[in-house]
Amino acid sequence: MDKKTLYCQVAGMNYEIKYEYPFTERMFKDYILPEGEVEKSDEIIQISCTDKELEEWIERVQLDVDDYYIEYGCIMSKIASMLPDYGMLLMHGATVEYEGKAYVFTAPSGTGKTTHISIWKKHLGDKLKIINGDKPQVTFDEDKVYVHGTPWCGKEGWQINTSAPLAAVCMVERGQSNSIERINPGEYIEFFIRQLYMTMADPKLLQVIDLFSKMAERVPFYKLTCDISEEAGKCSFEMMTGDDWENSKED
Repeated sequence: MDKKTLYCQVAGMNYEIKYEYPFTERMFKDYILPEGEVEKSDEIIQISCTDKELEEWIERVQLDVDDYYIEYGCIMSKIASMLPDYGMLLMHGATVEYEGKAYVFTAPSGTGKTTHISIWKKHLGDKLKIINGDKPQVTFDEDKVYVHGTPWCGKEGWQINTSAPLAAVCMVERGQSNSIERINPGEYIEFFIRQLYMTMADPKLLQVIDLFSKMAERVPFYKLTCDISEEAGKCSFEMMTGDDWENSKED
């Protein structure tokens, strides 16, 4: 089957993506640009996946998924792997925006990130935007760090094609009670590297660590131990935003 082409912009980066399955186009729909809107002087990164790359992707991730998802996942992995060359990162985390600031909750899949941001959403209502439910992109501008929505947003499909300055990163772990503390992210570097789609043997590891260090210098990191109660949301919200949980409720 002949591949089709879409032009899109994600976090300010222009891409020309060759794809076969309609699923890919559906997932990129909020980021697609008409071909004429991509200036010829702009850098356009060409992304396509060979049969060999598709096979290598499925061997690496060890998932039992359909061909359309293999294509989508392979495209994501190719983009993620080249972002450090442009001073950017793709991060595994659920990202929300509250009063113009972004907060990233990161943890291995199944730990409870989605549940936790759902508690914030239930409490804050329209005061809260979910920028991305699974894989936001991280960029840097002078002394600020920004997070952006991307087409890679998890099974809930939570994403917005927008960005916000990053105010805090929170690693989440399950517990019987709720507590949060500020941490030195360097002490958890192996955990965070795994959330940045790298392994300790990756040839771009030093680039990723350098970018992660820039992020850690500019924003606070926290460790949240929590259950799935409203008290868990109150615990993280008040520590990271400095606002009172009860007074922040949607009117």
